[in-house]
This record gives sequence, C-alpha cells and structure tokens, in this order.
Amino acid sequence: MKHNTAILVMALGLVLLAGTVPTDAVPMLRLTVDGVVGLPVSDGGAGDANPVVGAVTLMGAAGAFSVNVSTGISKPVLGIAASPSMDLNSVDVSSLSGPHQLILEFSDTGFGPVNSAFQLGIGGTTNGSVLYQAYLDPLNANFATTTLLSSVGPLSTSAFSGSASSSVFSLAGPFSLTQKVTINVAGTGTSSFNATLAVPEPGPLLLLGTGLLGVGLLGSRLKRLRR
Repeated sequence: MKHNTAILVMALGLVLLAGTVPTDAVPMLRLTVDGVVGLPVSDGGAGDANPVVGAVTLMGAAGAFSVNVSTGISKPVLGIAASPSMDLNSVDVSSLSGPHQLILEFSDTGFGPVNSAFQLGIGGTTNGSVLYQAYLDPLNANFATTTLLSSVGPLSTSAFSGSASSSVFSLAGPFSLTQKVTINVAGTGTSSFNATLAVPEPGPLLLLGTGLLGVGLLGSRLKRLRR
C-alpha cells in the first residue's frame, strides 16, 4: 500500500512539473489590409514559405496590394532569449487607386531575462508614409501592445531611414516582443523596408555572426553545385 502511494505521489508531481514547463515560442507574422485583420501565420505553419526555423515568410497578393513579400526573423536565427534581436522586411506594391493601408506585425514570445534598452531602426523607400512601432508585453502574448518601446516616423520621403531607443528595462521574463509597421499610400506605387529591433550588441560580435551565416549559406550552395 505504501509503495502504491509513493508511485501516485511521484506521478502527481510529474504532472504538476510538466504543467509548469513553458511551451516553445513560435514566431508569428500577420497582415492587416484596409482594416481587415488577417490570420497570423506561424513559423512552420500553413502559409509560411520559409523552411528556416525562426523565420516566417508570406508571399502573394493582399487586398489592394498585388505584391506582398514579407519576412520576419527571430531566434534562433537572430538573437537569443536573453539578447533579443528581430528583423522585419517587406516589399509591397499597391495596384489600385485610392488610399490604402497595410499593417505588418511580427511577434515572438519567450524573451528574457534582460537589463537593457532596446534599439529600433528602419530604412527603405515609399511613395506614401511608413510608421514603425515596437512593443513589449510582460504577459508574454503574441501581438500584444501593452508597452510601447518606441516608434520611428511617420517617414514620408521617397528614400527614408530612422532610429530610436527605448528606456532601460530590467525584466526576468518571459515576455513577448512585437514589431509593427504601418504603410499608408494614396494610390498605386511600391513600398519596401527593413526594420530591426534589438538590445545593443558589440559590433565585432554582430559582424562575426553575420559573416558565419554568409559562409554557411555559401557552403550549402557550393555543395548543391557539385552534385
């Protein structure tokens, strides 16, 4: 009887322990066109055209935008939980007259701990205006806009760039981060951008990581050519 009781206690302990283990964070990308919110596309889920874990790519028409190619990149490709780094880039062609709005949101969860400010940067071209905002949510929910880290814009020159920094945050985590870019156009035309969100990193380490990534991609391509 005592043996059975011990097994039962152990089983209950394992169940409780399993309930406390957080699920794996999955990056998500979402488009909103002229007020219509699209379904989020998860990394590796239906609609994701990018096979790389940590990157989500959407390709195809989106309402008034006949061309939309958008990619969000997060950990483990960029950064780690304790050193967040996210990238959102997109090329969009509006093919219908009249004002139109496209909102792109890229979100990921499971960040922390951090004790740092966040840096935002964006650059690109547009025939309209572009607003970049970044948010943090201490409840660790995707696409949550609880805390505005900072914003850049609206930027309305044909070729634009801008940057901003947030206050210093000291958080144990887990928390989520969301990049949000709003494009407003008066009619037809093309907009493209690359937006980054990260805690400050030493320059040499960042360059080293970029270089290793390039070497890896080059090596894979050479292997395919030799076959």
